[in-house]
Amino acid sequence: MSLQEYGVWKGKAVRVTAETADDDPHSPHIHLFYEDGTGGEYSGSRRASINVKSGSSISELVVWINTDFQHPITGNLEPLEQGFTSVESAANGLALDYIRSNVVNFEDGHILPHDIPGAENDVLDLVLPLLENAVQRQAVVYLFGEPYLPSRQGIHDVHMNQGSVGQFTKYNGAWQDGGLIITNSDGTYTAILIAFASQAAHTDESTGNALPGSQNLKDLISGAEEDHDSGDDHIEPDTDSSGISDDLRVAIIGALVNPIGPENTPQHTGRHEAVLLLNRSPESVNLRGWSVLNRMEKAQPIADEITLAPGALHAVTMAAAPLSNKGGLITLLDENGLKVDGVSYTKKQAKEEGYIILFR
Repeated sequence: MSLQEYGVWKGKAVRVTAETADDDPHSPHIHLFYEDGTGGEYSGSRRASINVKSGSSISELVVWINTDFQHPITGNLEPLEQGFTSVESAANGLALDYIRSNVVNFEDGHILPHDIPGAENDVLDLVLPLLENAVQRQAVVYLFGEPYLPSRQGIHDVHMNQGSVGQFTKYNGAWQDGGLIITNSDGTYTAILIAFASQAAHTDESTGNALPGSQNLKDLISGAEEDHDSGDDHIEPDTDSSGISDDLRVAIIGALVNPIGPENTPQHTGRHEAVLLLNRSPESVNLRGWSVLNRMEKAQPIADEITLAPGALHAVTMAAAPLSNKGGLITLLDENGLKVDGVSYTKKQAKEEGYIILFR
């Protein structure tokens, strides 16, 4: 089914409240109030309701906070008019997709409870100060999600909207994830991106449902940090015996996006656009059937005979999937079409001819 309507709401942060564990132990939210020049039923403002706890047996959230958020999507935000803008759930536009638009590295997420004693150890501790600062500055904010229907007095689903299980499967979809991007005082951006820890790390391209064999985010991130107790009885995405590897065995470490001279023309005689891959695993990896995608989701197949030894590098010439100099995405898929790694770069990073952009 997916969301009924998806888009981004641009406004000015004016007030924020948060429900603690005492206020609401079951379905608490942070409420960010914002103005877009059109009024609203909340003292002239509208309200963004941001989940801070899951109702499933895995109650934690995963939170990614990036105070220097650099991504090609930011170039399309400032020109937006204040108010709600409907967004097509598709690549190469304004839509967010935590898996496909490379806005986060899953392993960098913080698994957090809603509200527990102690400092900087829960969702309220990490998220609320950033929103209070935005309110103090009356910062311009961009809220991705679904407007409340039919009232349109605000927005919700400001979180990942795919890979859910059980009763929430009906809201799954690709290219419709929520999130919050705040304009910093120096013109840069802070991104606050949120998912439920029970959601899957790999989803179907069309439905957004969890793929068989996918880990949920809690298992993926906990496995990256420490040994995880596999005895938990929580609901997980449907799995099979083969599983899906999430070990980042091959990484995108750099790309020549803007070679010297006229690119992608018969007259070009210099180096071609290329993506640099590194086998960071202790075993050789055969790249038969693998491919590299650009921002338009055009695929550059990797030659079948390529096998990367441990620690070896390989440059993939992007003849079939040109890389934009205006900012873009680069995604590495394995032979099953599953994401192995993904990065993004901005127009500023691609500006200088002949230089390789380093991602790691």
